[in-house]
Amino acid sequence: MATMTKKSPAKKATKHSKTTKNTKKAYKPTPSSKVRTRSQVIAELACACDLKKGVVKELFENLGTMIGSDLGGRGPGVFSFMGLMKMKTVKKPATKERTGVNPFTGETQVFKAKPASKKVRIRPTKGLNTLVS
Repeated sequence: MATMTKKSPAKKATKHSKTTKNTKKAYKPTPSSKVRTRSQVIAELACACDLKKGVVKELFENLGTMIGSDLGGRGPGVFSFMGLMKMKTVKKPATKERTGVNPFTGETQVFKAKPASKKVRIRPTKGLNTLVS
């Protein structure tokens, strides 16, 4: 017994059936002569990533919230930002009131007490140093 096979109809070639490759050029930022504003940074990143400005703005807001929660009291106190920089909180202890000598006038004076505080320290990592040099 011979089996009958059904042949598929030949596809017609149309100008829309060509396969197009998504060859996206790499983003190359141009250096700015002045300090970029927040809106200029958002606009440039939106253009480079083919996203809406609102999406990029929301991304930065969420990133700021994430950094705040990691550096806050309940977080680890360290946040590494994409291999470019490392942020960490440093606890400064309280200082007592003390007497000392003013280096400019030579008079004795009382230095006020300061409460304990937290400071954020940011240090560049190797990735940022290689981009700059």
